[in-house]
Amino acid sequence: MKSFITNYIKGCIVCQMNKVNMHPTKPSLFPITPISNLLFQTIAVDFITKLPPSKGYNTILTITDHNVFKASIFLPCNKTINSIGVAPLYATHVFPYYRIPLKIISN
Repeated sequence: MKSFITNYIKGCIVCQMNKVNMHPTKPSLFPITPISNLLFQTIAVDFITKLPPSKGYNTILTITDHNVFKASIFLPCNKTINSIGVAPLYATHVFPYYRIPLKIISN
């Protein structure tokens, strides 16, 4: 009976699709772990692009806190912005309130 059940499971498509892979080929993802209890000490920086123009801007810079409250700051900018343009935006809108972050996540 054991060999019949083993062969049935090996041949069953539904069983094989729902089976947990015990030898994954990819490493597991690591969650973002909080570093401190202060706001905006671990941040993620990203852009929302391909937006219709509004008041001269067509992109939104998002700065998201990954520590305490998952708060976000949205800053309008243009798609042609680079790191030299992001620095003054951060210095003007975020730095005076939350200082320099300990960890920055960006793609």
